[in-house]
Order: sequence, then C-alpha cells, then structure tokens
Amino acid sequence: MSVSLAGRHRRKSAFAARRHRGALCAGWLAVAGCLALGAGCGGDDDAGEASLPVASVRAAIDALAPAANLGHRGTGMTRPGHPYPENSLSSIEAAIADGSDGVEVDVELTADGRLIVMHDDRLDRTTDCEGCVSDWQFADVRDCRLLDGAGLPTDEVPPTLDEVFAVLPPDALVNVELKAFGNACVRQGTGPADLARAGADEVRALGVERRTLFSSFSRDVLVVMDEEHADLYAALLFSIPMREHVEWAIERGLAAIHPLFAIPAADVDLALEAGLQVNVWTVNDAARMQAMIDLGATAIITDVPELLEQVLAGVD
Repeated sequence: MSVSLAGRHRRKSAFAARRHRGALCAGWLAVAGCLALGAGCGGDDDAGEASLPVASVRAAIDALAPAANLGHRGTGMTRPGHPYPENSLSSIEAAIADGSDGVEVDVELTADGRLIVMHDDRLDRTTDCEGCVSDWQFADVRDCRLLDGAGLPTDEVPPTLDEVFAVLPPDALVNVELKAFGNACVRQGTGPADLARAGADEVRALGVERRTLFSSFSRDVLVVMDEEHADLYAALLFSIPMREHVEWAIERGLAAIHPLFAIPAADVDLALEAGLQVNVWTVNDAARMQAMIDLGATAIITDVPELLEQVLAGVD
C-alpha cells in the first residue's frame, strides 16, 4: 500500500483546486462538532478542529487523491468462482494485497448486543446457519461457518471488528457500515440507536476512530451518531439519486455522503462545496471508475480494488 500511496501523493497537486472547495467548509463542520461536544475549538490550549477524529479521517482520504480505494466487503460479495466469502478476513487481506487503501465492512448486533461483521439481516445466504442475526447469541454466531461461492462451508467464521483491524495495515481505512435491521429482525436492544452506540463504543475502545468511516442507510442511526458522537466520521448511504439526500446530510453536518455511482454531477458539486466528501459505491469497471474520479469522488468502494488501483495509477 505504501508504494501506491507515494504515487498518489505525487499526483495530489492536480486535484488540489477541487479539494479546496470542500476544505473551505470542512473547518466549519469540524468546529460545529467540537461545539456540540462542549469542547474548546481553536484555542492555544486545545487543538480544536484538527484534533477531532473526523478531521483525521478526512485528511487521510484527501491524502489519497484523486480517490481512496476501498474494497467492498473485502473483494466483493460471495459469488460463484470467487475464492473468498464476503466480509471474511481472507477477503479483507486480499483487498489490501490487491492495492486497496482500506475496506468497507458491515456490522450488526447479535441478541446479546455484540457487534458481528455481517451484511444481511439473516444468516442464511452467507453462512451455514439460519435465521435473523438478532435471534442468535454472539458465541453461537461465531460457531457458524462462512460459505464459499459454491455454497459450501469454509473454515472461516463471521469476524469481529477487532479481528478486521488486526489483519489490516496500521494506516488502512475502514468503512464500518452500520446495518440497521429491517422490521422482521428488529428485537429489543438491537434497534438503530443500540447499533450506533455499539459501533461508536467499540471503535473508541479499539482506539481506531481516527481511521474509521461510519456509514448507514438509516437516518435514525446517523441522528444518534450526530447527536452523541459528533467527533466521529459519519456518512449517509443512499442508492436512489435524490437531491434531498444530499441536503439532509448537509443539514445534519455529516462528514460525507456515500451514494450509488449514479449520482448526478450537480449533486456531487453541491456536497463538495458544502464540505462533505463523496465516497461512491459499488464501482466495478474502469470506465465508470474514471467517470467517478472526473466527477470529483473522494473515495471509490469497489469489488475489484486491483482494477481501481490500475485506474488510479494512470491518472495524470
């Protein structure tokens, strides 16, 4: 990763003007978070906005201009012909080996309030177990085995965030998507507020908040993050390209939006000019990767980080 990082640092000046638009407003967002926490901002005895974890994450992404390369669930969904189960430690390690600057993983709550790395509300598709994750105790979920692309059990188990960070380089970014359960799987103690608090608490306990991006489709999750953990990097995920999503994220003072790659150029500009970063998903072909770079995306989430690294290496 250090080799690709050095190459992109040399190219950073070509994107300085575009990044500057967002940087003008980024300071205001950091100060707002600082004030929300009741902390001092900008004084000689306080590092102010620059000391906030969100500022560290923003700076790490900007340093990877033209765009950070984040492996989606490692190297993508569990699928036929692919050697790694999604959200597995092997897939996460493969993403880094393929040139990614970090990974995106999904977390949910077990019945006893523990975080587990898992995408679906149910265990059926990706493991040899069945039922809602929220109906299983943490220790029992850890006895499940992740399935390979042929639907056969592997030796791998659903990992924890601690294990994810342990297999990554110390400077790798991690996008933790907070997966709020749908109505069929919500149980007492596993709702959006519980999930947001558990995610923030665990990342703080691990001491990795300065390289963690939180994202969620759930506005309920993000309201809790905004009101209780305003110093952490939080982003609104959305798949339908609506201006209202961007405006809501700006109004909440979030750090970023995480739109599907179909987002219009005008909405990208609106977000960047308001100080938000724009981290798009899931972009898997070279032409679309280049299009997202040209639009001004600050990070690209992909199933094929090796291909994205090749595209980024060719940017002048």
